[in-house]
Amino acid sequence: MLFTKSTAYALQALIELSKFDKPVDVNKISELTELPKPFLAKLLQNLSKKGFIKSFKGIHGGFMLVKKPEEIKIVDVFKSLEDKNSLVFYCSSDKEECTRDRSQVCSLWPFFSKIEDEVAKILEKYTLADVIRIKAGK
Repeated sequence: MLFTKSTAYALQALIELSKFDKPVDVNKISELTELPKPFLAKLLQNLSKKGFIKSFKGIHGGFMLVKKPEEIKIVDVFKSLEDKNSLVFYCSSDKEECTRDRSQVCSLWPFFSKIEDEVAKILEKYTLADVIRIKAGK
């Protein structure tokens, strides 16, 4: 699966940010998530550039969600961080995108493509609010 630490860490940070109605600094988020501060800081800046959170400077600065958790689709977070169209398999019928330059003879990409479509449909339905709800056991 192509979900990386970046997506997992970003979702954890977004979950923590959803609990606050004021900016939260990277130190606090790192403490709450037990994630490495330097990597987390880069992720938060990226999430800010992509419009999921807002960055505030100064003594009371930090990060805040821009949207409600119900409005943040998991698939959008993934695509904005991973810079890939592929959610599961890095496989394509397009000769330019085939990592092994075998697109003309490959018999797997139709199967992978079908799975990819199914995963995309599922992830399209889930929001950050769903992740929070599932985490809480509801």
